[in-house]
Amino acid sequence: MKKLIWDLPLRLFHWLLVILIGLAWYTVEISGDMDLHMLAGQGILALLIFRIFWGFLGTKHSLFKNFLFGIPEIFSYIKNIFSSSSRKYIGHNPLGSIAVFIILSLLLFQTVTGLFATDYDGYFKGPLNDLISSATGNSITGLHHENFEIFITSIIFIHIFAIFFHLLVKKENLIFPMFSGKKADIDANEEIKDPKTLKALISFIAASIIVLLLVNII
Repeated sequence: MKKLIWDLPLRLFHWLLVILIGLAWYTVEISGDMDLHMLAGQGILALLIFRIFWGFLGTKHSLFKNFLFGIPEIFSYIKNIFSSSSRKYIGHNPLGSIAVFIILSLLLFQTVTGLFATDYDGYFKGPLNDLISSATGNSITGLHHENFEIFITSIIFIHIFAIFFHLLVKKENLIFPMFSGKKADIDANEEIKDPKTLKALISFIAASIIVLLLVNII
């Protein structure tokens, strides 16, 4: 029987993040709608702040402390990654946990630089661009573009590759549990009993207020 391990707030965070990243890319590369691009970026920032809160306040498998692994365990997992007898992890495995922290860090860098970024003719600019010099704004804009084109694009492809690797090689479907929140063959003590929905709602409202205050500093 399947048991709940991924709470609803975490699943909503995951899929909203996917949608908003896609929207942020589309508004730059296809539609050129920079107003919508900035709204998407601010939405991503609110989600990231929420995820940081949720890493300390959330349910068992959402907590950062429960997917921090030591170097020996990380290397052991890599060494046995193709073995059918390798340890099964209820939540994030050691490589998955590293990916989570890298993705969150890169996206946080992307959204924060976006607050200060500008296009090169100064027509569109982030809400905090007026706090810095023109030269600094141009430098940050370059970092904003390069971070997405090099690092975020790379980690997205690695993430997709890992999903298919687990599906085809390790025979573990990581996609369906992120929709349903449930996995089979889980011990009762690993199951989430309380999804902490109210606490999640308060955390997201607080994250949204932080972003609204940031973008209205000037």
